[in-house]
Amino acid sequence: MRIRIASRFMTMGTHSTHSSQTAFTMTNGISEIASLYDAFILDQYGVLHNGKSALPGAVDCVKELHAMGKKLIILSNTSSPSASTFDRLPTLGFDKSNFVGVVTSGDEASKFIAETYGSSEKKKRGLWFTWEGKKIPDPLDFIKLCGEKVGPTSSVEEADFIILQ
Repeated sequence: MRIRIASRFMTMGTHSTHSSQTAFTMTNGISEIASLYDAFILDQYGVLHNGKSALPGAVDCVKELHAMGKKLIILSNTSSPSASTFDRLPTLGFDKSNFVGVVTSGDEASKFIAETYGSSEKKKRGLWFTWEGKKIPDPLDFIKLCGEKVGPTSSVEEADFIILQ
């Protein structure tokens, strides 16, 4: 089996337990190292797709890794919730059942805001700054993920925190 996403990959390890030097090993693709690991954490943009379509070989690679019993997790710096990232996979040619989960920076940020501001007695307000455009996630969807004690504001003076997207 030969799976190839990029021309070369680098893995990092040490020469021995007594050495502080780091050695790099070049491999020609994931197929050369897939048997060594139980799971793979895959960044979505630039590894799986380019924002519009799957990258060449990515769909086949995911299918092969899944067929080998590997657990596949998507990691993304998107501000969107993991559910929307997960639901978008079929439009890019991926089978959602090949992945065990998705972790996004949007989910992690909303969890942090909920933990930081969600237990206060007074409702905390967030001010959202973002780009103008057609495909911008609704800020209210994000705020809802932050908990009942967090709400939006359009006033700099009322804001307890600012979200820059």
